[in-house]
Amino acid sequence: MHAPAFRYATAADTSELVVLIERAYRGAEAAGNWTSEAHLLRGPRTSHEEVAGIIARDDSRFLIAESDGKIVGCCLLQGLSPDTTAEHASINAAYFGMFAIDPTTHGAGLGKIVIAEAERRVQQLWNANQMVMTVINIRTALIAWYERRGYHLTGATIPFPFTENSGETTRNFHLSEMRKTLA
Repeated sequence: MHAPAFRYATAADTSELVVLIERAYRGAEAAGNWTSEAHLLRGPRTSHEEVAGIIARDDSRFLIAESDGKIVGCCLLQGLSPDTTAEHASINAAYFGMFAIDPTTHGAGLGKIVIAEAERRVQQLWNANQMVMTVINIRTALIAWYERRGYHLTGATIPFPFTENSGETTRNFHLSEMRKTLA
């Protein structure tokens, strides 16, 4: 695989992004790997409507990594409203989510490259000085991977948004917030 080129998604990328996200999160190729959540959730991870809606928003971007003419990675970046409370007046965070790497490329270091580019891009787009994300709390290997990239658990938790289509195998988990201060 060649070094990836980066660009922002357009509406024409919607179908390919949905396929990549589904393969990475819940697909058979990733099942059993530390990157998969297929053992917890079997329903769809996203939809064409959700991805197209995000692409159309002014405060959001899907960052795409391409190699050899195909999308091999992506992530959602969203500018958040600055926290104007006195306690947090210096925080201008961006949200990071829907991080997906083509399962056939795992172990090649692409994830590290994509997240580093995402951090650089949110600083350019929104002058962000922090990146925030949520991770399923029992995905300890994934949390450890993010910690090695400088993220830390904040202690904040959010109930997982279970739906009739989420296909959960258990409900004994929630989302934990992680943050990183950007240079």
